[in-house]
Amino acid sequence: MDLLSFVVALVAVLIGAAGQRMIGMGWGLVVTPAVALVAGPLAAVLVVNLYGAIACLVILPRVWHDIDWRRLLWLLVPAVALMIPGLLLAKALDTDLLRVVVGVIAVAGVLVTMLITRSARRVDGPGVRIAAGSAIGVLNASVGMGAPIVGLYSLVSHWHDRTFVATMQPFWALVSGIIVAVRPFVAPEGAPDWPLWAWLVVAVPVVAGVLLGDRLAHLVNREVVRWAIIGLSIAGGIALIVTGGIALVS
Repeated sequence: MDLLSFVVALVAVLIGAAGQRMIGMGWGLVVTPAVALVAGPLAAVLVVNLYGAIACLVILPRVWHDIDWRRLLWLLVPAVALMIPGLLLAKALDTDLLRVVVGVIAVAGVLVTMLITRSARRVDGPGVRIAAGSAIGVLNASVGMGAPIVGLYSLVSHWHDRTFVATMQPFWALVSGIIVAVRPFVAPEGAPDWPLWAWLVVAVPVVAGVLLGDRLAHLVNREVVRWAIIGLSIAGGIALIVTGGIALVS
């Protein structure tokens, strides 16, 4: 295991966990490109979902009373239904091609989000929620990048209040937990070749990031945090596109 790459992954986990607590997103946007770059896209799916579920479970007691259970079910059911196809897609694609796909999704998701932010029109309803949940299920299971779809849905539906932050915690805990549980039976390949101590160490920035985000949630400007996460997502996505593209043409 390359130590420098592992440190990069730890920093990404810390930032992603803090962002997840502060604004309800940021985990997948930051951690997936970083881990995919240093350990491979298949490894990123496992790492992002495993520790993402842990991060959300740590956050959950703090936001329990603000959860929108009705909207949670609208997103969760189609997300769970499309997980198996997503895992099979990841298993079928070439590793370097998958790396490029993750990068493109990261960058495109951010750019579309920025464009939609300018629109004042609210778009929501059962169809939109089912479509969003389905896309999240496929993308999170295949490339660990369901987060951009969550961002898009929150923007088009104008769902920006504290219930969004709260509802995303049980949503990601369940989605990620189920993916981790079924992955060994559908796509067991691609787990990071880390020693036991490394798996335990990664849990430290997860908890530290949540605690840091909890302390800063009421102090920092949410838009500043959002734009910081957007910048990191674009940088990580471009890095994945470049490395995957070079490997494909070489």
